[in-house]
Amino acid sequence: MPATTRSNSTKAAVLTAIALLLLIPLMLLQNLVSDRVHERDAAVEAVARGWGERQWLAGPLIAIPVTTDADADHPRDWYVLPDTLDLNVDLQVQDAPRSVGSYAVPVYVARVRAKGEFDVAREIARLTRASPALHVHLEQARLLLPINDLRGLRDLDPTSDAFQNFEPATGFPLPTLAATLIAGTDLTAGRHPFDLSFNLAGTQSLQFLPLARTMQVHSRGNWRDPGFTAGFLPIERRIDANGFTARWQVLNFNRSYGDRWFQDATPAATMLDSGFGIELVQPVDIYQRATRAVKYGGLFIALSFLTLFLVEALQRRPVHPIQYGLMGLALSVFYLLLLAFSEHLGFLWAYVLAATALCALMGVYLAGALRSARAGAAAAGVLGGTYALLYLLVTSESYALLAGAIALFALLATVMVLTRRLDWYEQHA
Repeated sequence: MPATTRSNSTKAAVLTAIALLLLIPLMLLQNLVSDRVHERDAAVEAVARGWGERQWLAGPLIAIPVTTDADADHPRDWYVLPDTLDLNVDLQVQDAPRSVGSYAVPVYVARVRAKGEFDVAREIARLTRASPALHVHLEQARLLLPINDLRGLRDLDPTSDAFQNFEPATGFPLPTLAATLIAGTDLTAGRHPFDLSFNLAGTQSLQFLPLARTMQVHSRGNWRDPGFTAGFLPIERRIDANGFTARWQVLNFNRSYGDRWFQDATPAATMLDSGFGIELVQPVDIYQRATRAVKYGGLFIALSFLTLFLVEALQRRPVHPIQYGLMGLALSVFYLLLLAFSEHLGFLWAYVLAATALCALMGVYLAGALRSARAGAAAAGVLGGTYALLYLLVTSESYALLAGAIALFALLATVMVLTRRLDWYEQHA
């Protein structure tokens, strides 16, 4: 084997080893990103503890104690859902997010109005007709209002002809407020309407539980990037620069549970699984994008080495493996700069600043290593194009794979075309 061939093979093996060793700092950077994500999540939890957690809510339902002839001393609640429930929700994200350290957490206050009516007489008739031994204690009935985090409840303006005085209560599988029956009220006398208004503070999301025979939700808000969570998607929605509007409709047979049940018959998980609503999506998640960038790091270090090897071959000026190692470390530090700057400047400006600094450093260094300012500028330009491609891959949601495949093929084709007449046996002779 010619000496020059052995030299090229040895150098290729050394450069491959250097590239593999550079995966170690990339792994450390990935761990650093994960740590920052955990710190961000801890900041969100700290704000939620003081402002309000992720919220879910439901319209009111009635709990009525029921006993049997055989067990008159141990009543159990029987839950009756309203016939109709209309929720009007105005969700306003606060202009100034709450901050913990360098982490900003968006919070909201939702103005909720719940209107509907119960037909208790019909439900009692259905219950006692099927089970005559049951005794319904209407005088002990309570109106329940399920809300996830009661710390976020700012006020409550109830309007009902049958119930009064809401207080925190236990017994229902979900956190609730309970109102007592007004003395002398006959729940079997026709339909009983309700009209509740309250302000509810929370973070990150607001969900609705379809605890009604027929439920409609009309929601609007000033958040411009809402996500509509699983369970039921809105039948109408509009999103523009001012915010969003959405409308849901859920019928009794759309759920996996009925419109009345006895205590402990329907677990909390079943009701929560049917929830739907609004997620405050943050489209510019710097940690998600930093994670993507680091995952592409090994590939782009390899591409950068290939570019440098190509410039070295075309210029016929050898670059020492130690110089490759130093440049590889500079390529790794790029991701650290990107993460550090993005927490203060936003991802776009952080990327521009980190990529500009890297390309300038590499251009100056290679101009000296190759003893050619022109070669250094060309290498810096190629690196700039490479990291422009990385930005496209990191920020693209739908076309990242397509763009990456086409770009990589184009880069490989360019290298092959430029080196098609290069005699590698004569290199470094």
